[in-house]
Amino acid sequence: MRFAALFAVGLAVMTGMIRAQSSDDDDDEIDYFPLNPSGNFLHFGTRILGGPKVAFGKLGNISTLRDFGDATGAAIRYYEDGTVSTNARYDSNGAVINDGFTNSWNFANQSQITPAGYVVFHAYSASTLGGSTMAKKNLSTGWELQMGKNLFRVGRKATLAVVAGFNFTDINATSMGEIPVQLDVLNDAYSLSGQTPPDAPYGAPSQKVIPIMDVNGNPALNNDGSPQTQSVDTTVLLPDHPTTRTTTQDTSTVKGRWQIKGAYYTFRVGPSLRLQLSERFKINLGAGVAVAYIGSRYEVQEELELDALTQPAITTEESSRNVVLPAFYADLDAEYWLTDRTGFYLGASLQKSGSYDQTLGDRTAKIDMGTASGIQTGLSLRF
Repeated sequence: MRFAALFAVGLAVMTGMIRAQSSDDDDDEIDYFPLNPSGNFLHFGTRILGGPKVAFGKLGNISTLRDFGDATGAAIRYYEDGTVSTNARYDSNGAVINDGFTNSWNFANQSQITPAGYVVFHAYSASTLGGSTMAKKNLSTGWELQMGKNLFRVGRKATLAVVAGFNFTDINATSMGEIPVQLDVLNDAYSLSGQTPPDAPYGAPSQKVIPIMDVNGNPALNNDGSPQTQSVDTTVLLPDHPTTRTTTQDTSTVKGRWQIKGAYYTFRVGPSLRLQLSERFKINLGAGVAVAYIGSRYEVQEELELDALTQPAITTEESSRNVVLPAFYADLDAEYWLTDRTGFYLGASLQKSGSYDQTLGDRTAKIDMGTASGIQTGLSLRF
């Protein structure tokens, strides 16, 4: 991260200026070691680092196909543009009529009626063509707690210490866009058996109200003068299973949003060289090994829009994974002490770790923690 590198260079220049300012002191000057009874110190503060690089792959899988079974036998079949259900007609004994037709069905678009007298229902699914995308690299924020102990002095103004602690940092990498996909279409055609096709949208069973005519062909009237009416069944019967079934393929695009979201804890330990430049100003340089415990959630929302669909087909899925990765770190920070026991610090941090993979169905995500650099600041305490 360029900002962290510039900050470190600036910190080094500032240190050189302070040391130059005190270079005319003689060799008998007093060492700057304020009251520090036990040699223990603590840092508690916030940190901002560069986030991981995340590459998403094999994107664009939307399944709207349901398990229709084979094309024989009565069943409830839900399509994207209609439904064919089991028959709801009964004979005089109250038994369901089983003649291969149903009076329980509906369709949405007039384009589903073919010139040959069929109603065609459709179901769609999208499968990946290997689409991939990179997430925008965002900053990660968090907090840290570091505890240390001075071991021994190195020269007149330096101390070697050991530092241990842990950091908490969030992860949030998101990409949005369109992915080319293969479109699979299931086409189930039902014969109208010569019946006049109904107008869309249509739902069976259906009926209409017609006037009652007298023997002279005139509308029959009630006592109050209103016309008498009756309901007439206008249901168009449909076979209770597809007459023919075919599948076709095409290409389309899927709009998507792909996200890796989570956090990681870093447990670390290492030496630190603490250089006292003045009574209140100190420079610390530390490095060491670490272990990162990472928990991430892979979230996907993919949307297929087609003219034949009354509304977009949307798939929303997620998966979780926890992983442990080794790491190492390096810190450079400056402390300014307001009192003998309380101060604040500001510094630059670098952390390097490995990568891991996460899957969601056929989709993949490679999370590369890589080398993350940034800044850290907070409160310093001595006790």
